[in-house]
Amino acid sequence: MKRKLITMGLLLGSLNAWAYQEAPSLTALVDKGELPSVDKRLPDNPMVITPIDEVGKYGGVWRRIEPNYQFHEWSNEPLVSLDDNQEYVPNLAESFELSDDKRTYTFTLRKGMKWSDGMPFTTADVAFWYNEVELNKDLNPSVKSLFKSAGETAKLKIIDAQTFQLTYKASNPNFIEMHQRSTMEFRLPQTPMHYLKNYLPKFADKDELAKKIEDAGMTDWRQLFHNRWNTRANTNPDLPVLYTWVYNTDPQELQQQAIRNPYYWKVDTAGNQLPYIDGMSWPLTAEPQVRILKALAGEVDMDRISKLTSDFTALKKGEAQGNYKTRMMELDDHANMLVLYPNQDYTGEDKEVQRLMRDKSFRQALSLGMDRDTQNQILGVGLSTPAQSVLLPTSPGGSLETSEAYTKMDRVKANKMLDALGLTERDSEKYRLGKDGKNLTFLVHFQAGRKISEEGAILMKADMDKLGLRFIMRSDEKSYFEQIRRGGDYQMVLHNNTSGLNPLFGANNYFPVMSENNYAPKQSAYYLSKGESGRKLTPEMQELADDYEALLKEADKKAFAAKVDEVMKLHAENLWAIGLLRYTPSPAVVSNRMHNVPKKLYSVYKSPFYHLKEQYYISE
Repeated sequence: MKRKLITMGLLLGSLNAWAYQEAPSLTALVDKGELPSVDKRLPDNPMVITPIDEVGKYGGVWRRIEPNYQFHEWSNEPLVSLDDNQEYVPNLAESFELSDDKRTYTFTLRKGMKWSDGMPFTTADVAFWYNEVELNKDLNPSVKSLFKSAGETAKLKIIDAQTFQLTYKASNPNFIEMHQRSTMEFRLPQTPMHYLKNYLPKFADKDELAKKIEDAGMTDWRQLFHNRWNTRANTNPDLPVLYTWVYNTDPQELQQQAIRNPYYWKVDTAGNQLPYIDGMSWPLTAEPQVRILKALAGEVDMDRISKLTSDFTALKKGEAQGNYKTRMMELDDHANMLVLYPNQDYTGEDKEVQRLMRDKSFRQALSLGMDRDTQNQILGVGLSTPAQSVLLPTSPGGSLETSEAYTKMDRVKANKMLDALGLTERDSEKYRLGKDGKNLTFLVHFQAGRKISEEGAILMKADMDKLGLRFIMRSDEKSYFEQIRRGGDYQMVLHNNTSGLNPLFGANNYFPVMSENNYAPKQSAYYLSKGESGRKLTPEMQELADDYEALLKEADKKAFAAKVDEVMKLHAENLWAIGLLRYTPSPAVVSNRMHNVPKKLYSVYKSPFYHLKEQYYISE
């Protein structure tokens, strides 16, 4: 099945007859001899972007307010992209082909494409990225699910300087969609061989590498490599990338920035090298109230300002003063803004807690005891929907049946279910004792500073009090919260589920097969390590793992949706993750000086490339 992806390429016949244009700041560098001419910087077949409204103007700095890591999310460049009609369009690859058995992907890169420092980008970089980094057990103890099928790792074959193949053991028809949304799993656009090989023992001079480790104050080469490679936290302004803008700030600076990539490989329909905007700037951190004040003061050009729908009103009132329009950034790819995860792998001292959390009737009772309508009024300002931690009803395999399971409050039934579990005795404070007659306490961790979690924890404790269950809600600083989750020894965590469209996107929410699985973390580790660590999968978790592998192979859309429906029904009945509320849209602002911005804004997690950020332009 050959995907030529020629829609954009058809425009190039006329462009090739024209002289390419570039930003004035780059022309000045060319005139000084500090940069090659634009035609030498672009690939032979640059990608052509049709501006949303009009051909833009060069210049300006995009003032943003989101945290540091969002620069990486906005910068994602997959091999193949999607337009707003969900149709494939070229990107890093100008074409791709999927074999009839859905096992082999053949990609053709753009000839003459270059990294942001001007060095060639070829399949040599692909081979380095895959064989020396992704499959390097010293750097990545387990192979990412993106590159596995039937328990085996995909094989890479280099055909020539522009063409390569990935071949999976079993049918794997979903790689294109999965790598588009896996910004932290698909890292080819930030893995230049010519730069990063200097930090690997296999290629680097031993003494020189040792000096680099010492000079950087690192403990070993692995730590140094991750520091040099990390675009998630932006720890290295020297790293060449294929992004629109290139990070170029000291990681400790309070105000961060990125500047245009002079070798960016996209042009508009008039032959202008993109992007139009010279650069981005954003604060290293910004408290929620500061973000709102910055927007009201007209100091944000375009960004999500708040995660709380309730902040829309304040932003709307300040539009004239701040010279912007308030928009809602859709989170319709997300599932639940709050989910309670009873840890099925908890093996602590409290055996009664362990027994109950592993009993589905207990989990069902918890769900039936929650007042989601009140939660919605307070947390979702009445705009959310009570829902289990399953796909959205509009997604293939999603349904109202699974979404609404056990979400209608019925405390009479919940209490009867708890009694049937042997929790009939109470202490002097009216809290239930365990079946063993001892005090019964459940410890729930949540992330400090996440307002939804903080307020949700208060409401959840009130609901559990009414069931006679003593819940201790513990606020943990973000890094410690993540440490707790990774360790897998907690009783429960209160977090979220960002996977609402397809269970393979954010598979950790539905299957015990990836890291950051919150309901079976040790069984997930067992799956990832092929039994070398963690806890052996129980029959019910093994069924989910088998379903995951079956979905990876399923190319037929109807059969895929039917299998997803089966998985969602398992989740809706067993409630390994107890969903509370759906996400609501997030208030964002778009300055009146910002142009070519899409009418609908999506969460960057869904598809930053839908936004065509390279063709935004600034004009006062």
